Amino acid sequence: MMRPVNLPNALSIFRFFGSPLLFAFDPQTQQPALLAWFALLGLSDFLDGWLARRWQQTSERGAMLDGIADLVFYPCSALLLYQLFPAVVLANLVFIALAIGMLAVMLAVSWFKCNRLILLHTHLNRTAAVGVVIVVFASFTIDTSWLLRLTALLYTLGFVEGIAIFLRHGAVPADTRSLFGVSENPQPSAARAPAVLQAPRSD
Repeated sequence: MMRPVNLPNALSIFRFFGSPLLFAFDPQTQQPALLAWFALLGLSDFLDGWLARRWQQTSERGAMLDGIADLVFYPCSALLLYQLFPAVVLANLVFIALAIGMLAVMLAVSWFKCNRLILLHTHLNRTAAVGVVIVVFASFTIDTSWLLRLTALLYTLGFVEGIAIFLRHGAVPADTRSLFGVSENPQPSAARAPAVLQAPRSD
């Protein structure tokens, strides 16, 4: 019998399936609806983790759903930004490619070092995630090339930090916040995480 889906997990599922629907809106004639939908997706990224912790509903399943949803939402956000403001993205392609490359390296290191993919939400990565949402909305009023560059560099540093964490400590709890805040005794739930993807609930 399948367990009922709680609200935090439902929000992650909403973000997973809702992110590609951003491209169902015409950015010229349906821009208010498009931005409202994007805002809801971004809000779900904050609420799923916050509610899970507040209601004590954190779980491996929820962590996995949250991480997978993020891997869909943030690339879709980048594509949306390119659709709306291509010049901002094109001016920072090198930095974006660097961030994506370091993400791939981090996931590869976690796979070979920990025998599973682990997506860490460190302080750096969480800050960069907020930056992505800010860039999209701020681009309507200012030139956000510098902000997008800063966001990409924050992601790059976050992924480099993740690589260092895995190389130094091996498998760690997915909610590890920084290289200097690693628990030497991973929680049992982290040790039993699915072999596909483990990620913390986002803030």
